[in-house]
Amino acid sequence: MGVQERKLEANRLSLSSLAWQGFSASALVTIASWGVGWFPRNQLSPLARTGFFIEFRTDAIGVISCIVLMALGIVWLTRCWILARPWVQTAGEITGRQLARILAMWSAPLMLSFPILSRDVYSYLAQGRMLHADKSPYAEGISALPGWFDGGSDGLWAQSPSPYGPFFLVMARIIFFASNGIPEVGVGLLRIIAALGVWGCYHFTAKLAQKMGQSANWANWAIVGNPLFLLTMIGGVHNDALMIAGVFSAFAYAYDRRPIAATMALAIAVSVKPIVLLALPFIGLILLGKNPTMRQRWKIWAKVAAMSLTWLLLIGAVTNLWFGWLLAMFTAGDAAFPYAPVGLIGWLVSNLAGALGGDISLVNSIVVGIFQVIALIIIARLALAKDISNPVRLAAWALSAAVLLAPIIQPWYILWLMALFAISHRVSWGSEKLMIHVSSMILIAVFVDQLSIEQWHSAWIMKSLAGVLALGLFIGLFTADRKTRHVLRGPKAPKA
Repeated sequence: MGVQERKLEANRLSLSSLAWQGFSASALVTIASWGVGWFPRNQLSPLARTGFFIEFRTDAIGVISCIVLMALGIVWLTRCWILARPWVQTAGEITGRQLARILAMWSAPLMLSFPILSRDVYSYLAQGRMLHADKSPYAEGISALPGWFDGGSDGLWAQSPSPYGPFFLVMARIIFFASNGIPEVGVGLLRIIAALGVWGCYHFTAKLAQKMGQSANWANWAIVGNPLFLLTMIGGVHNDALMIAGVFSAFAYAYDRRPIAATMALAIAVSVKPIVLLALPFIGLILLGKNPTMRQRWKIWAKVAAMSLTWLLLIGAVTNLWFGWLLAMFTAGDAAFPYAPVGLIGWLVSNLAGALGGDISLVNSIVVGIFQVIALIIIARLALAKDISNPVRLAAWALSAAVLLAPIIQPWYILWLMALFAISHRVSWGSEKLMIHVSSMILIAVFVDQLSIEQWHSAWIMKSLAGVLALGLFIGLFTADRKTRHVLRGPKAPKA
């Protein structure tokens, strides 16, 4: 065997090691989820009546063991992601098919986990159940039907309208009907949809990266390979991957000068999560090219708005949900999280007003409305910017304004912003390291916050243990692991 052949063989084995190590890390997370993931409570659930899983969760030793396993799995998977970084540094080191195979192996065990890092999947099923009962999820919360709490949904959505688009809600209705109300079947079917969304993200990330002069492999490593993305989208069974795939495909079709396909793709993304309607002006800027006049801008915006409205009208008619999502998009304040900056400000101001005899709900709505107007002003200024050489980057800033000035910020919303910023330009190595560290901090936060243990154990003790353990393991990874430190000292910027 020659020198070149030996080098190729060594490379193949290294990739194989990364794939299997990531597979093992995800397997640990999956096993751990059986003890601390979100467990179905529905009386139709066969697992809820299985002694094995009940004992797994009610025994303190079993729960602590699962917390340790999940923390180890999350940190180990993050290590694999970091160690995969040199492979995407230079073109030709790894093929797109090899990278896809690695990410598929990292994801495969998660298909068998209980929902982790979030329990929104049970809300998806609850909203599908509402639609199946001829109730609009845009007009009522999931508490409109009896037994909603036993379905595993977060009480946050009890009285709040659905934030999802009609296309996704109809899918949730079909899946609820197909599952016959059995939560494990419903979660499994929704997880298949989520996995298809991840595949769509991989495909369109590569396509859009090439349009923008980016390394397709690096972009997919940064966006799809991120453990926060895989654990949230597949482990947590989230629909955000479908949305991101739709937005990226819309941008890619716009660069191909295919306005009908671009607006159709964006309409589908909006029909999953309406907030990405904000990307519409930037689709128009891509179609315009360089240095358009203001008249040309308004003309193309009118054109893409008309096409998008046509697609959305068609989707609304087919689903019979029409444009109910439009009003729901502006009433998210009803489900505000206090730790979102705007949610916190609204909570403080409205409670102060309440102490003085004011209407708490009205004051909170006014505060939230003010920040929504500020966000819209920022988005308008970005759309009217003189320099439109990079509309995708402008869209990234626009979506950032919408997310950061909203009354509710879920941790995985940061993935949308990371994805758009990573795809829109070649980031510095410092920005890459920031992405790695921010992703790790969010993983710690959602790991601790989303442990399903309150029914049987002291939540603060178990969550404190989880937080200290996860933080300690990540600190050890970044400071004591020689290979990780070597990669983090790495190149200044990704190469195409």
